[in-house]
Amino acid sequence: MESGQVGSENRQIWLATSEDATAVLALLARQFEEHEIEVPAKQLQTAVEAMLADDRLGFFLLAEADSQTVGLACVSFCWTLEHGGKSAWLDELYVRPELRSQGIGSALIEEVLQKANEMGCAAIDLEVDIEHRRAEQLYQRFGFASLPRARWVKELR
Repeated sequence: MESGQVGSENRQIWLATSEDATAVLALLARQFEEHEIEVPAKQLQTAVEAMLADDRLGFFLLAEADSQTVGLACVSFCWTLEHGGKSAWLDELYVRPELRSQGIGSALIEEVLQKANEMGCAAIDLEVDIEHRRAEQLYQRFGFASLPRARWVKELR
């Protein structure tokens, strides 16, 4: 997908495959730990493996800097009336803390936008923790707009 520089580091972003499952799971575990989100390991593994095996569900992008996997984006698909068809949900965007503010997150978002557009998505939705100003500013730079809504959930299993 993309190669370039992040500061003095070589950077590459690619579409993850089943061979990347271990790297995807490791980065997601760090993300969830950082945000104090509890996801059972087996549930996470099952969901990741399913998405990696079936691109109709969504996709993962991985970012590498200096030969280390340092970030990821997870996008899942849904069909919405509001957007008039297939849309994307940016489920996770994560860059290791020590490498933030170096353009890796921005590069991942650029690739997400391109890939989702290529796959026929009409829009991309996401959520941001209410007090996560830094993430809000990042998404605003890419044209995302906040909606006057609250996200609710009811677990079914």
